[in-house]
Order: sequence, then structure tokens, then C-alpha cells
Amino acid sequence: MKRRIIKNRMVPFAAALCAVCFSFTATTYAQVEMHPKVVGASIDFGEIVKGQSEGATVRKETLSRTGVYLTTSGTYNKNLDIYVTIGGLFWYPLQPGEHSKERLLEFGPGVGQAEGIYSFGNPEKPDATLKFGLFSTKYTDATNLGEYLYRSGTYPGFLVTGGWSYINSASYLAQGAEFTLPTFNGKLTHDFTLFMERDYEPTSDFSPGYVITYKPTSYLEVGGGIVWSHAISLNPDRLAPKDTLNNGYSKITNLPILNAEDSVTKFTPRDHPDQVGFYTFRGFKTMARASFDIGTLLGTGMIHSGDFKLYAEMAILGIKNQPYYYDKIMDRMPMMVGINLPTFGLLTRLSVEGEYHKSRFPNTVGMPFYAALPLPLNLNTNPYDYTDSAATANKKSLTNDDFHWSIYATRKITTGIALSAQAASDHQRQPTGPEVKPTSQPVTLKVKDWYFVVRLDFGLF
Repeated sequence: MKRRIIKNRMVPFAAALCAVCFSFTATTYAQVEMHPKVVGASIDFGEIVKGQSEGATVRKETLSRTGVYLTTSGTYNKNLDIYVTIGGLFWYPLQPGEHSKERLLEFGPGVGQAEGIYSFGNPEKPDATLKFGLFSTKYTDATNLGEYLYRSGTYPGFLVTGGWSYINSASYLAQGAEFTLPTFNGKLTHDFTLFMERDYEPTSDFSPGYVITYKPTSYLEVGGGIVWSHAISLNPDRLAPKDTLNNGYSKITNLPILNAEDSVTKFTPRDHPDQVGFYTFRGFKTMARASFDIGTLLGTGMIHSGDFKLYAEMAILGIKNQPYYYDKIMDRMPMMVGINLPTFGLLTRLSVEGEYHKSRFPNTVGMPFYAALPLPLNLNTNPYDYTDSAATANKKSLTNDDFHWSIYATRKITTGIALSAQAASDHQRQPTGPEVKPTSQPVTLKVKDWYFVVRLDFGLF
């Protein structure tokens, strides 16, 4: 994780680009409006009540993280805004080992934001905006689950939540560019994106996307989107590795090739290369969503806009079927629904979310992350019987992660101080040691696995 996030080559480039912009604008200070710096910190404390890590049971594992950050920003010539955020995180590895170095407090610095925003036309009400660099993006009201279009895989269709932040982190840290075009007085908005794949192998490919949002009334919003994963690659051969015994399948049986010869059909991959296909990472993801603001519709003084809102999202992680692993489109359709509940001023926000994703394979990033193969199952650690007689047993043993849930609450105490809490069975993957190796499957893989975290945020603005 650290190798891909903190040491990613494009992150320093984006930060350097923004630094150059600041250096240039400093020479023409009359055209620059510097914004007040933002300094903040957060302290997380909680526990994994029940979970698992690489096959081992995790119970009552303490969660503790402390983060600090500094954001500096400015506006050049009224139309170009530049934001740079740097920070660091103190954290403990999951299930520390016997050696002292595996139990020590870890620290990791990083760039959390290196973003430029150019507003076309009137900056107060721009005709369009262009974001570029490293920035956070989201399109739903979700606080934890959902946001499938940008933070999920295609083949395999793994799901991700959280990351270095446990709480209220349903967004994607994008690296690339996003062009937003509002039309029909803002009722119909188009977002064109070109983001680099940088979190999971194969990295450094570019995936173009499009998101449309329609808001016919003040209380109803619907939208949809599509992403062409790994569409632009400087090394397209790695998207469908021609590894016969690991990534190949027989076009005759439509089964993965595991041995030099198929015992049923006597199919030999070496003698029949024209009958061998290969799984690929490249493909299309789509999503559809809707939100219904009941508080705005009611228009009462006790319930404000957003306090009482229903929202939902569904996605297809890979439109096209691939033999055996990806031959049922329903297995690639995660669905989530959430609700903001009114607390009549007691809390700033209270959200409850649930998710259903029917799949016969676990939610793992093991093969993409460690072997750079587009497979949903590590056959070295999860032997799988491909015969028809074992299909029912396999389905039972592997589909134990269909349901997930999350509860989030936050309260603003005063200016610059907020207290939040989250309890969830989601898709959080924990770093396991000083080498910052993430677990291939979520720690809370099953619906009965869960954790809770309480956070104190405070800052100077």
C-alpha cells in the first residue's frame, strides 16, 4: 500500500506542479489571493470486535490512528484555485508479531491533495470547471459504502471502503483530471473524468469515465455513469497475461486451465493454442443512483435539508461476461441503500447504510495485488473444485460476505471541533506490519464481523 500511495511517481509530480504554480504566482502577488491556511488533526480510537486477517481470527483488536495535516491554497487571477495538503499518520499494524519492530508505532507522511481547479467564465457561477492533479471526488450522499464506479475493481469486481481514514471516507482519491459541465441551469450536470489506476495492479493505466446527474426538483436527484477500466495502457499485454496455467481458460469447456491436460476432454493447451483464452482486467463498469430528500420535501422548520434523506446506488462491475469466474452478471452487481435520519439538532448527521452483493467468490484483491492476474480467487491458498458436483458446496463455502452494513454519526461541538463515531461491517483492509502490506480480504468479511471507531477532529481555520 505504501509503495503505491506514498511513493507513487505521479503524486510527487502533482505536488511539484502545484508548487511551481505557487512559485510563479508569488512573483505576481498582485494577482494572487492567498487563502488562510488550514491546520488540523484527528484522533481515532476503536476496536475490531470480531474479524479475520488472512485466515486468522481477529477479536478485540485495538484500532488507533492519529493524523495531522496542513492545507495551503490560493486563487490566481480569480479563475484558478490551487490547493496543496500534506500530512502524516501515526498508526499501529494489525496483529503485531513477536518482534519488537512489528509492535512499534508506525508513521507515514503523504500528500493528501495537490489540486488545481480552473473555473471557466464567471468564477462565482462558472460555465464549467476543470480539476486536475490529486484530489478527492464523490458523486453520492454515502458516508461509507457505495461509490462503486471509481473505487471498485472490474475483473475481479472487488469492493473497497475506507483506507487510511476509517470514518466518513466514501470518496475516491483521484489522480488525473475531471471536467464538469452544468447545463439547463444546473439541473443536468456532466462529469468527464480521466483517472490513473494507482492503488491496485495493474497500475499507471488511464481509465476514462462519464457521470451524469439530473436534479429535476430540489428534493430528487438521479444519476448514472460508466468507466472504461484500463482503456489506455502503455503496456496492454499485462492486462491479459498469457500465462496458460494461471490465467488461461479452455474455449471448449469454458473452464480455467489448471493442468497441462484436461482429463475430461483431453484438451492440451500446448497442442491447441487457438482454443485458449485469457482473462483480462480491461472492461466497462456502470452505475445508477438516486437520492430523495424527504426533509426538503416536507419543508418543516425542525427538519433541515439533508437531515432526512434516502439514497441508493447499484453497479455492474464488468458488463461483458468472461468464462466461469465472470459468467453471471448478477454476481457482479453490488447494491447499497442508505438513509439519513433526523435527530432534531441532537446530531449533525446520523446515517445507516446496507449493502448486498451476491457473489460466489470472496471480496479479495489478492491476485491483482500480489500476482497481477485478473482472477477472483487465489488457488494457492483457496483450492477450488471446478466439477459440477462440487458447485453447490463451493457456493456455500465462499459466499459468506453478501451482506454488509454501516452506521455513522457526527456532532459538531464548536467551530473547529467535531466528534464522530462509526460502527460497520464493511470492506476495510488493514495494514498488517511495518512493510505496510494490506490484507487481501476485508477484516470484516462476514456480516457478523464488525468494528467501531470514535474520532475527535480539531483544527484551526
